[in-house]
Amino acid sequence: MKTLRKILFILFVIVGLQIMSSCSKERTEKQVQTEYANLDDFYNQNQPDEQTFVIDSTGGDTVTGHDGTKIWGIPKNIFMVKSTQQDISYPYTLKLIEAYSIKNMIFSKLPGIAQGSLLHSGGELKITAFKNSAELAIKNNCFLPFRAPAANPVSGLGVFYGFTNGTTNDWNIDVLQTGYLFASDIVTSLSISGNGYLTHIAKLGWLNLGKKITPVAQDNITFTATGTNTNYIDVYIVFNNLHNYIKVANLAASNLPDGEPVTVFAIAKSTSGTMYYFKNNYTITNGLQIPLTMTASTEAQVLSEMAGL
Repeated sequence: MKTLRKILFILFVIVGLQIMSSCSKERTEKQVQTEYANLDDFYNQNQPDEQTFVIDSTGGDTVTGHDGTKIWGIPKNIFMVKSTQQDISYPYTLKLIEAYSIKNMIFSKLPGIAQGSLLHSGGELKITAFKNSAELAIKNNCFLPFRAPAANPVSGLGVFYGFTNGTTNDWNIDVLQTGYLFASDIVTSLSISGNGYLTHIAKLGWLNLGKKITPVAQDNITFTATGTNTNYIDVYIVFNNLHNYIKVANLAASNLPDGEPVTVFAIAKSTSGTMYYFKNNYTITNGLQIPLTMTASTEAQVLSEMAGL
């Protein structure tokens, strides 16, 4: 009888331990479910700088941006006040944002497509000008010349202006479709010049140096992620041979060029402020499914990973 009681006691202890272990495991699994938060502050703090140049000479001025953009031949007589079309006097201010790297392109939060077509891009930049607080425009049949750097220039690129009428994010190679002030454009051009692109533009604002890609076959891929508020995980598909990217919406992407080598890069931040990232290389194939295994990191490490894209 005593032996039976001992056996029952031991069984009771074992079952109790198993229940406690199961509860502990359940609590642990719930604890590791990361709750993600909005990334707006991260983007705002790391946007490429807007550089300011004061133009006060009598013409022939040359300015050079941090990343190598060179703008020259910018006398006052090619500009007018945009709202009144009046001439201006010296001095005036020229502003420049350079986004040639994938990292800076992502932080600019602009698209990698134009009218639904993926672009092979030579980078993005924004050039604006002001007389005091008045925005300036380039006069009809005048142009602003600049040279954009490129380690390996690609033939066939053109100037895509920002942005198609009625949108804030659709590049268009036809400046007449982008709120241009005049009825024709005879000045826009882009050609390879050494290690860069010699460019003439008819309109100030955002620019993308690129060309549309028409793939032979197009594929769809999907992503999975665990945690709470996974909609705050920003997923990017970086096209390694095209120097461009797209941002994934709702953990799915379609109309991707078949066979294209890509890097999938995802970033997120928890409600406690911890940064997370995922980075891996793939070849686009139809039906590809990618689980996003987010790694806890620091903002410095995430920025370093982005610099390598």
